[in-house]
Amino acid sequence: MNKAKVIFSVAVLFTAASLFSCASSKKTDDPKSNAEEKAPAKKKLTKEEKAALKERERQKKDSYTGWVYIPEKDFAITKDDIKIVMNGKTGAFGLYAIPEKGNPVPLISNFDDYSSTFFSVMVGKKEYRLNRENGVKSEARRTPYGAQMAYTISNQAQIVVDFSFLPSIATSTRVDMLRVTVYTINLGKKTESFALKAVFDTVLGENTTTHFSTAAHSRINSEMQFLSMDDELWIRSSNEFAAIQFLFNGKGITSPNYVTLANKDTLALPNWIPYAQENKSFSSVISYNNSALGVNWKSVYLDPMKTDVTTFYISVAIDSNEPAGRKFIQALAEGKTALSPRLPEQKVTTTVPPEPSQVDPSSLDTPYRTNMPVVPEESDVPQSSYVPEKIPSQIETPVPVTPEQLDMKYIQRLLDHIAELENNEDNVNREEVRALNAELDSILMILSTME
Repeated sequence: MNKAKVIFSVAVLFTAASLFSCASSKKTDDPKSNAEEKAPAKKKLTKEEKAALKERERQKKDSYTGWVYIPEKDFAITKDDIKIVMNGKTGAFGLYAIPEKGNPVPLISNFDDYSSTFFSVMVGKKEYRLNRENGVKSEARRTPYGAQMAYTISNQAQIVVDFSFLPSIATSTRVDMLRVTVYTINLGKKTESFALKAVFDTVLGENTTTHFSTAAHSRINSEMQFLSMDDELWIRSSNEFAAIQFLFNGKGITSPNYVTLANKDTLALPNWIPYAQENKSFSSVISYNNSALGVNWKSVYLDPMKTDVTTFYISVAIDSNEPAGRKFIQALAEGKTALSPRLPEQKVTTTVPPEPSQVDPSSLDTPYRTNMPVVPEESDVPQSSYVPEKIPSQIETPVPVTPEQLDMKYIQRLLDHIAELENNEDNVNREEVRALNAELDSILMILSTME
């Protein structure tokens, strides 16, 4: 090979090496190219991860109560011994016991989409029935601990009824109870009075020898009204398949003003405080042996954007077992429940959601729902000092009844007139109401003997 060829070959090699080096340098200095080369393949989410992400995107937070929830139109939740059914469109709800075998057992009447069970709120002097009034909007909510029904009366009030599952035994995880918490928030622009009422159309005791029982009364088969639950403690309705026990006395439970056991039609009348007559049966003109429970709590005065909280518990038992109410009330007094009394209070009295609080780890020594929002034992708002008069509960002598009074049209007019009188609380004539009710009782007594 001559010297010229050697020089030419070296020049070619040098030029090629320079071009390769420049290309490599350009590639290395381009961060975009490097990122594309080094970027790992995007991880595909599993079905479970996609579902969890979608659920988080649907979550909302109630700015008044601090609860996190997912709104849903209609749904049901079953947890061990209890099933809750929620209907966001009507604002109605249903409760069931889940036996070891067989179908769920209704704890309240499921006729007409549970409409005979409801909450009501009195704002000033106007009552709003929370599953029927046209001016009340309702929203069903699924929470991490159960379910809620939120009712909104535009520019006046929001009422959130929370049903949270919990076990009666702190060291257990088997759910056999509900904590029922009702938040009442004043959405108006002035201080206003608010009162809460609940009606539960119970069904279990209606075909047994005992409609209801309490801690002090083993058998109740006629109308009664209690002004205190200090001795009674609870109202129980049961049969051979299931039992429901409403706990109205104990630490952290809001004391009712009236607890009334009466015919469900009597409790559905528009008078705020039901009229009950001892020894009167649970029958009415349009329903036989149809008992129900009514609960009235004391009125409170709320400043704008202030909140009042009402709390009680429901114990459920299946297959002839005893409800856990007595032991649970004792556990409440001793602070030995699944809901630790040392958890921070989260009752909200402004529109600003509560900030997270530090919790002593030793107070969370329970296997169940340790971070469930806690309900304070007492409201921080002043309560009304008004003490209602005690309504006489027994009519001494029966009223004579003519054949004309047994006509169904006459009876309906009588019912309408009683309802009209009782709806006018400012000018109601109690003596006239008592006389008309005595007449109605006598009519019902005669009709029952004619069946």
